[in-house]
Amino acid sequence: AAADGSARAESPLQVLKDPILLTFIVVCFLFHTANGTVLPLVMQTLAIGNGRSGILMSGLCIVLAQVFMVGSAKICGTYSQVYGRKWLFLIGLGIVPIRCAILSGLLIWQGDNEASILQQALLLSTQILDGVGAGTFGTMYILVTSDISGGTGRFGMSLGLTTAAMSIGGTFSGYLGQALAQDHGYLKAFEILMIMSIVPVALYFFCMPETLPEHSKKHEIESMIETSAEQSPEGPVKGPTGNYIEMV
Repeated sequence: AAADGSARAESPLQVLKDPILLTFIVVCFLFHTANGTVLPLVMQTLAIGNGRSGILMSGLCIVLAQVFMVGSAKICGTYSQVYGRKWLFLIGLGIVPIRCAILSGLLIWQGDNEASILQQALLLSTQILDGVGAGTFGTMYILVTSDISGGTGRFGMSLGLTTAAMSIGGTFSGYLGQALAQDHGYLKAFEILMIMSIVPVALYFFCMPETLPEHSKKHEIESMIETSAEQSPEGPVKGPTGNYIEMV
């Protein structure tokens, strides 16, 4: 705040010194590095040797993902205030390694044979996970960025940084995925991407706090009450506000 009591935005350098924001930027970059190329690889897998039906299946990949993306985004917007940001965001991050593992399993099942209708349908169905993950990430990353930048007056800058990280990661992912598929095959590409996608999940789980202020405060109060109850199982317990809480 300024000397006269008016609000003043933090300097860009102060924003860049925030370790939570920097960690989140790295998470966004790593997530899109692993995830950005999965859809093109799935579309190529479906199109190879299938002629016109392969083109149709490739189009259905996008349509199916978009339908489920809208639904998951609506659910995240509704429940992020109830359950907090962290666990919902972890769902969006964790879907990618699960999806890559399923794709790897389907390609192992297919082997060197031409994909059957059932196998193609199962490959296509993995786009449901893509839609859920994209809708969850797309909604939650804006909310998390807003939480992190709250009170700094630099939401636009923070959102620009996280969006830039996503764009750079997605661009690099396209080159990486095609190089892996060309040099090692689609199966190895999905396996490597699965391992890569675990990194942002672990980083977010271990290094990022719950960013929703009300949710964090609620858990802090509950933890203090539980600790006090264990130390003094009988009688009133003094809460964080100085009031006494009756333990039943």
